[in-house]
Amino acid sequence: RISAAQITDLIREITVERGLDPREFVLHAFGGSCPLICASFAADLQVRHVVIPHTAAVNCAFGLISADIVHEYATTRPMPAPDDPAEINQIFAPMTERAHAQLRAEGFSDDAIRLEWSVDLRYARQVHEMTTPLGGAGPMDRAALGALIDDFEALYERKYGKGSAFREAGIEMTFFRLTARGLLNRPALERARLGTADPSAASIGRRPIFVEGSDGLEPAQIYDFAGLVPGNVIEGPAVIHTPITTIVVQDLQIARMDAYRNIRLEFN
Repeated sequence: RISAAQITDLIREITVERGLDPREFVLHAFGGSCPLICASFAADLQVRHVVIPHTAAVNCAFGLISADIVHEYATTRPMPAPDDPAEINQIFAPMTERAHAQLRAEGFSDDAIRLEWSVDLRYARQVHEMTTPLGGAGPMDRAALGALIDDFEALYERKYGKGSAFREAGIEMTFFRLTARGLLNRPALERARLGTADPSAASIGRRPIFVEGSDGLEPAQIYDFAGLVPGNVIEGPAVIHTPITTIVVQDLQIARMDAYRNIRLEFN
């Protein structure tokens, strides 16, 4: 419960305190121990769907070998939001040239290079800055500049509350960022055919486990992950033992194995 409460607080910091509702997201639970308690802290956050990947304990390593190559470039240039987008284009131009040169030297063709621009903005004489993505590709025009200002104010109100934006105070730009990606070929994942919902072939017995709903130990069905097939459905309370982690399904929850052998927790 202590571990679950700590994780709940950390997730609230990066969602609720940034104007995001965790109920609108799917929780991706990985690592060697997270699947053991994710059913508990997901319930605290009122998240309705949890995905425990087949690669749970090595998910970071799997992501590392399949992630794009990314370089970050940035420069500080405090200035009032300009009327002429050419001023911003002049700031981004040398970063863009450097990004293309670096990724080409690493073996990426122009077709495999993606650039993403963003600007840190704030209201005049304030310290609270919002990193705001710049939509589109290529040189900025007046329409893109107007959209950037609108997006900044929308992000500001999402974080600090509706009506907190005040364009009349003046808007300043402070930090200009460029994220350059070299796109890699991703590993191909094979989709399996879904079988029966009955998981009984994977059952390896029963034992008491801690059940949040009853605040105590209750008998639960225990399953061997190796015996499950895509399409199997497990009703909680239950435990699924895998070679790399242990998955707990709490009361009033359902676990499904999908076509990629991920376990998906759903809440009744």
